[in-house]
Amino acid sequence: MKKLFYLSVLIIVVGCSSAVINQPNYVDPTGTYELESDTREEGDEVYGYTGRIQVKRVTVNKILMTFGINEGAPNYNSGSFVDTLAYQNNRAVYRADPAIDPSCIITFEFTGENVTVKEEADNYTAGCGFGYGVVANGIFEKTASEEPTLRHPMTEQKIEK
Repeated sequence: MKKLFYLSVLIIVVGCSSAVINQPNYVDPTGTYELESDTREEGDEVYGYTGRIQVKRVTVNKILMTFGINEGAPNYNSGSFVDTLAYQNNRAVYRADPAIDPSCIITFEFTGENVTVKEEADNYTAGCGFGYGVVANGIFEKTASEEPTLRHPMTEQKIEK
């Protein structure tokens, strides 16, 4: 019985290890990231892009992500999503609902210190269902490595998953 238990544990460990081994230089994406951007404040207004990404690793190949970006004053147009994404080779890809924008693809490349975000869309004026002129491009610096308390980017409501 004891041998069967140890054999079971060994199989689980080897299985989990091989999933990570198949991804060279695996980066655990868990944490919080803030957009590196030039912003300036004038009174109560903030000019320039701001953004935040929160990531919770579900498995070595799946992450739960919150994404929010805002273009700042004077319009404060924004874009956001909450989704579970496949994660492989330190990369995740988000695709917008085809009914909203079938051309929208946002790629997230994780390095351990940051994540580079690149949006592809047919129409950047209203791509991905985001607000007018909001484009999800940039480098988001990792500000915390702990598992975040996931919150919806627009409402700050806690996400229970």
